Amino acid sequence: MSVQSVQALISTQSTQSTQSTQSTQGLEGAGNTNPLLSSALAASHDGIVGTEMLDTDAIAGRLELMRTARESHLSKMSDDAHLPRLPAAHYALQSLIGGLLQTVYVEADATHASVRPRLKADAKAASDPFSITPLVALEMPDIADFAAQLPFLRSYGDLRDERMPEILVQLGDITSFFGAIDQLDATHTPNTLMLLHAASGFAGTITQRIKLAFDAPRPVAFSPRLQPVIATPSHASLPSGHATEAFLLSGLLTLLRGGSVVRSAADMEHRFRLASRVAINRTVAGVHYPIDSGAGAVLGMALAEHLWAVAGHGGAGQWTFAGPSWNNSDFHQGIVADLIERAAIKGAKPVARASSDETRATDDLWTRLWHSAQAEMLQDGG
Repeated sequence: MSVQSVQALISTQSTQSTQSTQSTQGLEGAGNTNPLLSSALAASHDGIVGTEMLDTDAIAGRLELMRTARESHLSKMSDDAHLPRLPAAHYALQSLIGGLLQTVYVEADATHASVRPRLKADAKAASDPFSITPLVALEMPDIADFAAQLPFLRSYGDLRDERMPEILVQLGDITSFFGAIDQLDATHTPNTLMLLHAASGFAGTITQRIKLAFDAPRPVAFSPRLQPVIATPSHASLPSGHATEAFLLSGLLTLLRGGSVVRSAADMEHRFRLASRVAINRTVAGVHYPIDSGAGAVLGMALAEHLWAVAGHGGAGQWTFAGPSWNNSDFHQGIVADLIERAAIKGAKPVARASSDETRATDDLWTRLWHSAQAEMLQDGG
């Protein structure tokens, strides 16, 4: 589809370049006929599925799970009956994000950023409730490392006509793409959508704090010949907010179904292929370097595991992203799988993940919402 054709389709739609806030455009009800979204979903499907055949064994397994899903869901719903009632959606979102922000302490300067988790009250002295070890730490690359990545943006520019529907829809709506995979809608999965909204608001606040400290230049600052096809956002470049959000959603939806972020990312399962494509689309658009997506992917997965821990689960990891060790690599599905596969090796760079036995503080409202959202998801192991 040409840029001109896409522009004609969206002549009545706003494409203001803002950080995605998880508007559930296309998910609120049945019968949505947004032609741009349909075109974007079709292109996205071709890009991450292509001609792969259906997995009949996986379908048979899901069929068996569906037969007992009602009983399983009802039992999960009863587990959190003692927790506070969720208020109306608008106030719930404010309360949830406010509570989640209290579970971390963010430190950031021009070269390093870290997010430290709050620990369970009896696990550490009350005078210092936050862990010494960050749940995620990021190191800013040298400014020359960004300049070295410009050839990637030039080469990805050849995909602009093909990717324009996705690029434009994803300016303000990433959820619809995951909704096409996980059947998310306001009727069947209202709690899951609320959970994704709150998580995105939480992650967006942290991402912007790190961006502000790092102040990484956008690609067009180096050369006007890159000429992005959307307005360059006014905030800094690294980490990519879209990559953070996409990998956060991939991780949360995987965890809600009983899967593992690390295993699913290393295997490049469907959601993580989609997350990679969302991130790459920002490079195609001319507003992000591949290294931005690498940092965002790590941040998103780390925050997904943290939010899982805040809901009362153990096993969340401690992640690091060493920007100076990126070595001018591209960002794509294969490199994500390789990096995650190697992340547990001692001294691994640029991405590392260590296991942690610290018990992180929980949040009652978030825990209740997690249980309710989990009851909407088929427990198929991710």
